[in-house]
Amino acid sequence: MSSNTKNESVNNQTPSTDELARLDKFVNVAPGNEYTIDQKEQTLCRQAINGERECVKLNLEYTQMFSQMQKLGFYCALPMDPTETYMECRRV
Repeated sequence: MSSNTKNESVNNQTPSTDELARLDKFVNVAPGNEYTIDQKEQTLCRQAINGERECVKLNLEYTQMFSQMQKLGFYCALPMDPTETYMECRRV
């Protein structure tokens, strides 16, 4: 039984790493785009060339997405509208 508990704890750590890799892959497709982090939906989105919004739903905390975007060279901040809850990220 203890080996199952150990495996479960290892498996609980892996999704975060996998999810960060998914975030990296999504951003690397269009590294020059602006991105938004939506806390409520747990999504990272960008505007596609055709005008459509492309998003990836991630099993990450808001702070994890924010931190990873900073590591990738983005500056993220709240929009000017105080009623909005998403963050806008731009490459610096």
